[in-house]
Amino acid sequence: MGRHIAPPAVGRRQRRPNLFRWTLIALVAIVVVGLGVFGYNKVFGGCGDIASISVAADPTIASVVSKVAASADPEDLGCAKLDVQAKAPAEVAQTLSKPESLPALWIPDSSAWMVKALKATGAPLDSASQSIATTPVVIATKQGDTPLFDTWLSVLKRPGLRIGDPLTDTVANGPVLAALAEAEKGKVDPNAITAALVPIAQAQATNTKQKTADERLAEVNRDGGVAIATEEQVVAYNAANSGANLVASVPVTGAFVLNYPIAVTAPAGEQHDKAKEAGVKLAEAIVGSKALSEAGFRGPDFAPLDGNRGAGKLEVLTVSDQTVVDTALRRYAVLALPARFLAVLDVSGSMKTAAGGTTRIDLLGQALENTIRLFPDNAQVGLWAFSIDKGGPGQDWRELLPIRTLGDKFDGKSQRELVLEQDRNLGALVGGGTGLYDTTLAAFRKVQSTYDPHYINSIVIATDGTNEDPNSISLEELLATLKKEQDPSRPVIIVTAGITDDADAAVLKQISDATPGGSSVIARNAADIPNIVVEVLKARTR
Repeated sequence: MGRHIAPPAVGRRQRRPNLFRWTLIALVAIVVVGLGVFGYNKVFGGCGDIASISVAADPTIASVVSKVAASADPEDLGCAKLDVQAKAPAEVAQTLSKPESLPALWIPDSSAWMVKALKATGAPLDSASQSIATTPVVIATKQGDTPLFDTWLSVLKRPGLRIGDPLTDTVANGPVLAALAEAEKGKVDPNAITAALVPIAQAQATNTKQKTADERLAEVNRDGGVAIATEEQVVAYNAANSGANLVASVPVTGAFVLNYPIAVTAPAGEQHDKAKEAGVKLAEAIVGSKALSEAGFRGPDFAPLDGNRGAGKLEVLTVSDQTVVDTALRRYAVLALPARFLAVLDVSGSMKTAAGGTTRIDLLGQALENTIRLFPDNAQVGLWAFSIDKGGPGQDWRELLPIRTLGDKFDGKSQRELVLEQDRNLGALVGGGTGLYDTTLAAFRKVQSTYDPHYINSIVIATDGTNEDPNSISLEELLATLKKEQDPSRPVIIVTAGITDDADAAVLKQISDATPGGSSVIARNAADIPNIVVEVLKARTR
């Protein structure tokens, strides 16, 4: 019976082939699965669903963002595909209150837009990157034709400066912010900044379409002069235009810098998280690429461009107090509104008094001429002269010209030319006492009755004295009537300008304060009188 029992060793040898076969099958399966995973990763980048993320980028950097996004694998962008569109920051900012219209990611040219967004919505925007690129705001000139500017304030004072709208264009706002930074450091007078902005704002009031940076650079390339642009824009213009050799420079104080952040504007939740992840990955890809330098941008570290391009090493100017920026822009917005005013000028006998080698009336005439040359053609100006009974018995004022648009023609001459003609003849009208109170009330009623809602309606009264008409209304009656007849829906501003310390500053201030927004300025010496118009315009912003 023992011969019929198989030996143990033989039994083990019979089971070994089955074990080997199953082991081999398992190894093959592992290899096949591994190859399949490798192939899937190779084809699909390790991602399941590919999210589509919309990106609105400032037009100056949109091509760089598109180039980097297109060359990156979806896995490198957080399993996302980016749809990049060039949109001006102002356009995107207008849609912040409409989430359905917003992109998922927003790349403005400056973090200043994120500050504006906070003020507009009351909620801070999340950030995927503080900066993916930088470029300084510079002065663009033809080679060999670059003026030496010690400050940005002196740049703003440059006649014929080619600059955009500081209210909507961050590049155009750059010199203003740089000048404010200079004032913060005590290098320039902050009041001088507002004065320098007056002609820029008034010139803008007549321009319905602002020129682009490329258009400004093209004008400089053709005609010379000075334009405001960024270093990147100058480098890009030179590269795109054969023969162009524009130079980018800044004052010795430094420059305001655009920093191109990435804001997450997708709604809260999974969509927001996905967009932020894509934004973080996009920032890493852009900063690590050569696309920035090739396009003329500096990196977030602000290192100078290679190849002797751009403005080189320079200081960064920043304003620490945001309220100073807000105030400056608010003032600019007021200055840029078209003006409609009645100039009411004192021609009493004391205006013949000597002042600075000439007379007060001549200096006041110079101030009026400065005014008229400063305003654009769409401004509206009228002219009155006053003393006592200047318009006949019982009427202290005389209308020299009604309020009309400076560019309009009358009998072959523009209103501007007619005002200048009357201005040169003011000296012939001088004589008599000062009839201030009746004249002020009559001027107020005239401007109010002809009110134009498209303008800032105001009266500018310039005098070197106080009321001397014994038959006029009293100061108390004047102030009470001005307050009573003021219509909040049709506001008329009274600005008083005192000529030297002989003017009754306290009375003039009471008159101007009787109208909301009114203000009073005093030219205390002869040198201040020709510049009083700038002070009057600045008074509109107080």
